[in-house]
Amino acid sequence: MKRLTLLSILTLLTLLALLIPSSPASGAARQPGLPPSLFGLNMYLTGRERGDAEATALLGMATQIGARWSREEISWAAWGPSEDNRFYDRRLGQIADAGVGIIGMLLTTPKQYRDPACVRYAKDTNQPEYWCAPTDMAAYARWAAGVVERYDGDGYKDAPGSPRVAAWEIWNEPDLDGTWLPRADAGAYAQMLRLAHDAIKAADPTATVLNGGVYTFDAVGQSGFMDRVVDLAGWDSFDVISIHPWLIDHAPDDPSLINPRERFDVTIPGRIELVKRWAAARGGGKPIWISEMGWSTCGGSCAPQFAKSEQEQADYMVRSFVLAAAAGVEHVSYFQLEDKFGGGQQPWGPAAIVRDDLSPKPAYIAYGAMVAQLQFARYRGTGPLHRPGSLADYRFDLGDGSTVDVLWSLGAPASASFPLTAGLSAALIDRDGGEGALAGRAASLSLSGRPIYVRQLSGRSRSFGETGQSLRDPFLGYWERGGGLAIFGFPISAERVEQGADGGSYRVQWFERNRFELHPENRPPYNVQLGLLGVESLARRGIDWRGLPTVGGPPSGQCRYFPETGHSLCPPFRAYWERSGGLAVFGFPISEPFDEDLGGGARRVQYFERNRFEEHPEQPAAYRVQLGRLGAELMP
Repeated sequence: MKRLTLLSILTLLTLLALLIPSSPASGAARQPGLPPSLFGLNMYLTGRERGDAEATALLGMATQIGARWSREEISWAAWGPSEDNRFYDRRLGQIADAGVGIIGMLLTTPKQYRDPACVRYAKDTNQPEYWCAPTDMAAYARWAAGVVERYDGDGYKDAPGSPRVAAWEIWNEPDLDGTWLPRADAGAYAQMLRLAHDAIKAADPTATVLNGGVYTFDAVGQSGFMDRVVDLAGWDSFDVISIHPWLIDHAPDDPSLINPRERFDVTIPGRIELVKRWAAARGGGKPIWISEMGWSTCGGSCAPQFAKSEQEQADYMVRSFVLAAAAGVEHVSYFQLEDKFGGGQQPWGPAAIVRDDLSPKPAYIAYGAMVAQLQFARYRGTGPLHRPGSLADYRFDLGDGSTVDVLWSLGAPASASFPLTAGLSAALIDRDGGEGALAGRAASLSLSGRPIYVRQLSGRSRSFGETGQSLRDPFLGYWERGGGLAIFGFPISAERVEQGADGGSYRVQWFERNRFELHPENRPPYNVQLGLLGVESLARRGIDWRGLPTVGGPPSGQCRYFPETGHSLCPPFRAYWERSGGLAVFGFPISEPFDEDLGGGARRVQYFERNRFEEHPEQPAAYRVQLGRLGAELMP
């Protein structure tokens, strides 16, 4: 049989591409649904300051730690006169294709809608003139409607690939003079909000509209900015209350910021409670999203009270997410992934969790560990060690009798005995994800300002020190039954949520050689399914397996033919396929054997729906066929 080289396959695919009509990819199908998860970031991947390579690298870093939503700027001033905008099409499509939800901020004013007096004021005060309020709010609303139509994913006037932006924020911090020039104006913003809301809903009735994120003090409350906006625009002019409860100079729950006698509480929980009371008084019924919040590592570039250490930043970030969840906040977009402003905005820019050279700060690692522990959890209430003003213990429920407690000390380090529940498998996880088993009736804990997790799981679980990951049922049972380490390798991620090809959200876990997917709609053992990593590996290189050359039957008597895909299975791959799980584990062959350079020279390979077989003739017979590490290669 003539060997096929990858070069000859790619040549044939080029010819086939001229004959086979292509179908557009649906970015919309890969978007998470609303309401969003708790865990978001201000990624700012649509910033024109970022090159394509940097945006791609940052998106990969964000998905690696489980960030499921990104708050992105869409600038009217930078959009231009045409209906389409290829820059935003490309960047928003890239985010959507990664399965990341998008909150689109519609902001800034093009030159033709800037008041000349405001432009002079901006120049005199050395401020960007694009923050001048629009002179024509109806024009802003028309532009907003066009943008929403382009990114509503309904197939009509869509951007290429139909990327979906599900939530829209009307401006940013309109309550501040610096982002609404020449000065904040509740009446003008109310007109913008009302007109934009109605235009957006007309373009996409399913869209979620946020008010432009406002500072908690004094934007909400009696006679505050948002009171005046609501009086003029109506309580129905937005769906979600977007707030920025920045507390950049203190810990998020610093007890010194509470004076119960005077009902004075400016901690993060106190600020959220203020918004909840305000919303209840105005009519209620609206969820709260925190669209900006962070702590800066600005060092000597800012006032000392704003400069936190990188360790403090990581601690405060985790604590703030937990406190927000405990207060009933639906979503938090931490500010920010990497400093889009290049050090130009102090102290805010260095609140980023990735340094300018794209190396991770401790907060980046802590974010990933936090998502791994809490992404499937619901807040239940305070745990057994909780002491207001002294020890924090917030308990989350995983839905099957399993729990995760997040604990820290609000003052000096303290020791405490934590009661463990009989019959549950307990583990202590540090802020950055390091894990150790707990046993007995109680665990002795050392608590400080650095959060820790006590996880108690029902059912079986197993920890793998080689990769620092855990495996629990039902994935553990499937791993054991399907061949374990030899077939799937070590787990290389925690369980997490990802978008499936059908647009649904699934709980998954990555292994060196595959991806497990949980389908609870199916009865065991069919509730765990394997990812189509062979298909995905080829697709990542632009190869559609359906266009690869096929054969009409088995090339020899030692081969087996699969009419379902038009491919054969011959020695030595056939014996390995049949004894190691066959169709259930590897799926059908989707290529004929060919030579591929996997690094270190060409090697004979064959692709299957769920993996890649590799021939290693230099190895003993038992190890001559090995599986590709497609999980390690493809994991976002």
